[in-house]
Amino acid sequence: MTASPRAPSHRALVGARGSHSVLATGLALTAAAAGALAGAASTATVPREATVERRLYLMGTEVTLAVTAGDRPAALVAAERAVVALERSEDRLSTWRPGSELSRLNRAPVGDPVPLSAALADELVAAFACAEATGGAFDPAIGALVHLWDLRGRGRIPALAEVAAALPATRPAALELRRATAIRRHPALRLEEGAWGKGAGLDAALAAVASAPGVTSAELDLGGQAGVLGTTRWTATLADPDERARPVAALELAGGSLATSGNSEHARRVDGRRIGHLLDPRTGAPARDFGSLTVWAPSGLLADCLSTGLFVMGPDTALAWTAAHPGVEAMVLERDGGRLRLRASAGLAGRVRALVPELTMSFGAAPGDLAASRKNEEAAGRTAWQRGPAAP
Repeated sequence: MTASPRAPSHRALVGARGSHSVLATGLALTAAAAGALAGAASTATVPREATVERRLYLMGTEVTLAVTAGDRPAALVAAERAVVALERSEDRLSTWRPGSELSRLNRAPVGDPVPLSAALADELVAAFACAEATGGAFDPAIGALVHLWDLRGRGRIPALAEVAAALPATRPAALELRRATAIRRHPALRLEEGAWGKGAGLDAALAAVASAPGVTSAELDLGGQAGVLGTTRWTATLADPDERARPVAALELAGGSLATSGNSEHARRVDGRRIGHLLDPRTGAPARDFGSLTVWAPSGLLADCLSTGLFVMGPDTALAWTAAHPGVEAMVLERDGGRLRLRASAGLAGRVRALVPELTMSFGAAPGDLAASRKNEEAAGRTAWQRGPAAP
């Protein structure tokens, strides 16, 4: 029986080439899971493997889990560990639950130190590191804007003055993190787990599976975000951004997690205008809706954060950003008249195939400067919102 691996830290994460690697956390997760997997497999004595599948509803979404181990009892133990890890993640992160650890932090008086569990401390450090790495295009403290736009209700269109007043509550200075302690520095600060909670839960569940003896492989789908244990090879499909039940491309992967962001399922119409649920934390307005964006990364939390942040950046800037950050891959699905266009990072060349005839594909970022791409995308997003989103 192998020893259970220590859960890897999320604390080392951020940067591009030549700086603190944005992939440090994801690579640590991958290495820990792979090591546990190899150790468990080496001690297996039963020649016939067994797979246990579970379907349940947790963290506000449908969960599908498949665990393969040396025998059925071992697979059952590992699957149950994954379920317990997801339940604990929901208890820790769900701001839909008043008693969750994150909800209690959101209610804490300004200036009061709030002790954090080790898991939440690591997750917040990782999430804020992604915010820094994306230049604020992803932000775990976006809750004040989510509330302002009533994205958990029927939706509303706030006045520009309201948006300007809410922005300081989303800035890094609104929350101070001191190792295992957090201090709210702005009374309107609201941490929002919607763009990173599922990824954190997925990582916790896979780490729990890796700690079980005899496990040889595992696959987990958490409401559309998928991940596998270790370096397992797997095939994923990308859906039409306007018809989520219609697969348009397939890609071959090894390990890691895949997350997609888009507005097709959660947009709403307010006063004749279509409002997407993905907001740009830098401007306080809805991000430009061009289709969908999918990210592959070594860990679930990293894929979850980056799929949102890169969608907010826009397709050109997202692909330029990905080219500057080795180890992360991105795919953009854009509407192009009556056709679909897929643009993907260079690392996915030869690993993606079209499933529909109208899909065109290209690989590698368009020539240009990352800063220039970002400036152009932000201007396009502001212009699109000022003139009002087009009717679907």
